[in-house]
Amino acid sequence: MMSPGQELFVSFPTSGTTRVLHAAKICTVEDDVMTFKFAEPDLIPVEVEDACTVFFDGPKEFMQQPAERVPLEDAADTEESFDLALRLAGEAVSAESRKCYRVGTSLAHYEGTFDKLGTCHIVDVSATGLGFVSKANLKVGDAMDFSFDLNGKSYSGKGFIQSHKEVRIGNRYGVLCTATDPALAKGLQLLTMDAQRTQLRRLSGAA
Repeated sequence: MMSPGQELFVSFPTSGTTRVLHAAKICTVEDDVMTFKFAEPDLIPVEVEDACTVFFDGPKEFMQQPAERVPLEDAADTEESFDLALRLAGEAVSAESRKCYRVGTSLAHYEGTFDKLGTCHIVDVSATGLGFVSKANLKVGDAMDFSFDLNGKSYSGKGFIQSHKEVRIGNRYGVLCTATDPALAKGLQLLTMDAQRTQLRRLSGAA
């Protein structure tokens, strides 16, 4: 049962195999229509598809449920602003392993060094790579060395540009790691966990 104030994630259709989870909080619930406020609205796709997926913590496991976009004028009247209105469709089922998801990191202001581009803003992370934003024009398939620091430790690796998407703040590039360095894998895991904690603190009003 969804309720106002509940924190969850919304994933929009992409051309890749890795889903991006956007942290959000439910503003209102009226009949079967819910409104949402996103933690990182600037990273929401410019063109939002009608269909998407909602992810949330169930009683025992991480769950997912399909949803469809609803015109904002059909949502409940409220003094609080919101970014999206959705109507849940179908039944909630167990989600797949979280390692196939990317988690947004821009609220924590992480930065990394990406080859000749120098320092760039890291906007999401997964168990297999990173996403960053740049004004530069890169091509899918370009090889890239990258590194980032977290809690006083430096992590580095090699990868290639797996995806590209225009966002409101520039070009978002996804880097897929090509090496299986245990230290890098640990660093990506720690970065993911730190980003999740930051998102939830922000949504709870504590950050």
